[in-house]
Amino acid sequence: MPISQTTITGSFKTPVNADAQLTDATFKLSGSDFEGGEGITANTVTAAVVTEDGDFTVTLWPNDRGMTGGTSYAVSFRFSDGSTMTMPKALVVSHSDTPVTLEDVVFENQARGAVKPNALRILTQAQYDALTPKDPNTVYLIRG
Repeated sequence: MPISQTTITGSFKTPVNADAQLTDATFKLSGSDFEGGEGITANTVTAAVVTEDGDFTVTLWPNDRGMTGGTSYAVSFRFSDGSTMTMPKALVVSHSDTPVTLEDVVFENQARGAVKPNALRILTQAQYDALTPKDPNTVYLIRG
C-alpha cells in the first residue's frame, strides 16, 4: 500500500538578491514509524537540485501521518561557494496534496509550537468547512 507523500520546494538568495547556488539538500528522518500498514524506515533523502538556479524539490513522507509520532527531519544545505546551512530545529512535515515551500514547512512548525498545548491542524478551506463540530482545543490553519 502506498504511503503519503508531500512535495517541498525551495530556493535561496544572497543578501544582494542573487541566487545562492545550492548544490545539495538533505532531509534525514530521525526515526522509524508506521502508516497504512507500512513501516517507514529512518533514512536520508537527497533533494533534486536544479543546477542553473539552485532551486530544489524533494518528496518526503509527511511524518505528521505517523502512527507512533515523534519523528522529525534534520535538514541541511550545501552551496557552490562551499558554505553550508543547517536548519536550527528539526522539522515535522505535514501532509499536503499540493507542493509546499520550505518556508511553509518552517512556518507550520513555528505555529505548532506557538499554539501548544492546543493542537494545530492544517486543512484546506473545504475540509475546515466540513468539520462538525470544530474542536475547541485545536487551532486550524487553512492552507490556500
